[in-house]
Amino acid sequence: MITWRSHAVAVAAPASSQQVDSLLMLVSATLVILVVAGIALFYGGMTGRDGAAQAFRAALSGAAVVVVLAVLGGFGLMLGPALVPTVVGQPDWALMRLLGDAGLGAGGFATIDPYPLAHAGYLIALCVVAVAILGAAVASRVTLRAWVVFVALWSVLVLFPACYAVFALSNGWAVAGMHVIDFGGAIPVSLAAGSGAAGVILACGRAGHPVAGPHSLPLVAAGGALIWFGWFGLTMGSEGAVDSFSPLIWMNTLIASAGGALTWIVVDRVMLRRPTVTSALCGAVSGLVAITPASGVITTGWSLLLGVLAALACASMVDVAARARFGVPMTICVIHIVASLVGLLFIGLFASGGGMIDSGNFDLFVSQAVAALSVAAASVLISGLIAVLLRVTIGLTRVRYRAHRGIPDETPAHSGEPLPVEPGPEAELETGVDDDGDPGAARGGRAGTQRAGRDR
Repeated sequence: MITWRSHAVAVAAPASSQQVDSLLMLVSATLVILVVAGIALFYGGMTGRDGAAQAFRAALSGAAVVVVLAVLGGFGLMLGPALVPTVVGQPDWALMRLLGDAGLGAGGFATIDPYPLAHAGYLIALCVVAVAILGAAVASRVTLRAWVVFVALWSVLVLFPACYAVFALSNGWAVAGMHVIDFGGAIPVSLAAGSGAAGVILACGRAGHPVAGPHSLPLVAAGGALIWFGWFGLTMGSEGAVDSFSPLIWMNTLIASAGGALTWIVVDRVMLRRPTVTSALCGAVSGLVAITPASGVITTGWSLLLGVLAALACASMVDVAARARFGVPMTICVIHIVASLVGLLFIGLFASGGGMIDSGNFDLFVSQAVAALSVAAASVLISGLIAVLLRVTIGLTRVRYRAHRGIPDETPAHSGEPLPVEPGPEAELETGVDDDGDPGAARGGRAGTQRAGRDR
């Protein structure tokens, strides 16, 4: 028997209220799907010429794999009776049976309770977002064949167990065992996905000399707007019902994202003297990710502070990741990992009733920290092992990189043009000029940097 989130509310509510709640779940799931397109555009626009196409390819193929797995038994891994107590459910045909029962009666009306099916669609949409985040980070590194196999293995070994820990309210080790608060599912959606992407990137290694600045600012702006708009569906749907908490959730989401956007703009203004649209959108995304676990358990004042702290932490760690020269993919990982951790730990301090400020003890904070770090470490380790396994069997990377130049040996199958990879340090020493004949850019001096900024 599947234990549905907010099941008690669904059973006790009158039919009219149940229909309204079902509509909320369906609208929220639809908005969450918009986030998938936004992720592909936002992060794809930051990378090379083919970045958006690669991100869309990874998101769509990954979504197809996750949906099929959920129907064929994966949904039982998320919410079914325990296969391994408190860790993962039994793979069964619960969702398939539910879909099979959704027929039309003699009068032409649906003969099934709408809420469980609507809620199932919402949870599957969350899984699709998690795969899209991971795919946006690794799309430029892995082949389509390896990606499809990776998504299948990662979903079964990481994503579905992480969902069980958070969404199986009576059995999951995080929520039921440690009393962790993760209101919107930041652990399976952002933390597990970002950590998994980091594991794959570390297994693949650096991808040559990273290109500075976004490749397509319009794509970045459009993608960021879709993420901002669709994320309201992610947080609103987490409540599972239209009730007195709904306005609080909506306002917290708006305030945290605005605080994050403004903070990142200020940071770039102070540090780089040049705030950009990308800065504002990265700050907004960091605020959205951070508020996901806390949107229903903190007040609006605390949500503003959370957005500010998340943007500060993410901006600092993105700078550290940039120095490691892993490029945009690691930036994606950092935003989702760091913002998720900030949001989960913030709950331990400022959650209404159970946080340290109200309760006077650190029990919730410790539980939040242990759960978050455990999932992050497990996701990095398992994802890295899967990547290594694929590398030694069917092959992993989509482009072979020359070890000493950082230039690709082959081009992607769907494009007739080479990837826009900047020359590495050795090329600068050999030629003294860049591809456009600008000696300042080849020397890496201020003139080259200013020219690159004007071109973009």
